[in-house]
Amino acid sequence: MKIIRNWVTLASFSVVVFALCAAGARAQSLRTTHFAGTFTLPFEAQWGRVALPAGEYRLAYGRLYEGGVKMVEIVGKENSTPHVLILTRGVTDTSAKKSALVCIREGDTAIVRVLEMPQIGESVDFAMPPGTKLMANRSDGKKNALMAEGPKLLQRIPITLASK
Repeated sequence: MKIIRNWVTLASFSVVVFALCAAGARAQSLRTTHFAGTFTLPFEAQWGRVALPAGEYRLAYGRLYEGGVKMVEIVGKENSTPHVLILTRGVTDTSAKKSALVCIREGDTAIVRVLEMPQIGESVDFAMPPGTKLMANRSDGKKNALMAEGPKLLQRIPITLASK
């Protein structure tokens, strides 16, 4: 029974790897774009499971196919930077005035948490990287407490809209 389960798992994994390789060969990108712009990341940042080095990037928000889930596509201007598609965790209305990436910094780690797009009236948030624990100082001097969302520093990275 265990051999069959392992074989099925291996077969499923092989199909996923094949699909990802085929998608990579076609240089997958969004078909429907609702928002596009550029930004300069002044520091290395963790965005979901991907670490983006400091540098200039192009950003697009949309869908891979009609009716699909909304994603953010990030393309670095340097050849060595990654080209990634990132799933959004949630979409909300925004009251922001300017387009920006909202990052939190915990020590030396910067984490992209929100993409604000007032031009289309939406903000999207992203999952925390696996294993991330944010700590907050307690006012009573006791041991630091683990917080659901307790960043020590917020930093906004402005986004320049792409010309149409």
